[in-house]
Amino acid sequence: MAHSPEPRTASPFKGPDQPSRALIDKCVHCGFCLPTCPTYVLWGEEMDSPRGRIYLMKAGLEGRAEMTSSFVQHFDRCLGCLACVTACPSGVQYAPLIEKSRVQIERHYQRPDDERWFRRLLMALLPYPSRLRILMAPLLALSPFMGRNGGIKPSLARLFPARLQALLAVAPRVSLAGLLGRVPERTPAVGGERLTVALLEGCVQRVAFAGVNEAPARVLAAEGCRVDAPRAQGCCGALPLHAGHIDQARELARHNIEVFEKAGVDRIVTNAAGCGS
Repeated sequence: MAHSPEPRTASPFKGPDQPSRALIDKCVHCGFCLPTCPTYVLWGEEMDSPRGRIYLMKAGLEGRAEMTSSFVQHFDRCLGCLACVTACPSGVQYAPLIEKSRVQIERHYQRPDDERWFRRLLMALLPYPSRLRILMAPLLALSPFMGRNGGIKPSLARLFPARLQALLAVAPRVSLAGLLGRVPERTPAVGGERLTVALLEGCVQRVAFAGVNEAPARVLAAEGCRVDAPRAQGCCGALPLHAGHIDQARELARHNIEVFEKAGVDRIVTNAAGCGS
């Protein structure tokens, strides 16, 4: 007996910036990604694995799924760590797939009001270092209650609302020097200058981990490189892109492209992982 085709619905993915069907079709569902995926290891749920999410993407493109809260939740749970990419024998490019899926969700899924406004607030603060400094300043007062590698102690975190608890649990330790300082706009080469380099400082990194930027500037200078850190630079766009706000990401990326083109250097370097990718 012939099986009747699965009922089709209006595709939850529509308009520009949809996940690529060609990239989706590269996945052969072999399962090599499963043990590398933190959410699959934690819950053992197929749809919270990379291949499961790719199956949902395909179902979304073909109109076999709806933009329900359950559908969206599986994509929200993805950490975007890309551990699956290094394990994939087929070379599936998971990053653009999850990014475009999240773009579709942000454009076509109506989140609850509190969640929608919380996400908008984050995207209005995190990609802008000057605003981020103000947001992170209270962490100076909380530093005695933080672990060595950051994160508020659970006994104190419980005093805050649940959504804020999640942020405080991963908050970095900050210092006054880190909040106020920056890599010099120009670090001259030691000895003869053989190369000019522009340093992309990142958003969170320049505020919370300023020393990580200072180190390569010193090393490059010692190797005969003049290091410029253009003051006009901003967020590279990675933070909004990973959250599904692709138009904001493009605007920020265009700005940085202009800034670094004007710098007129031989190389652009960064050691902020998100910016580099």
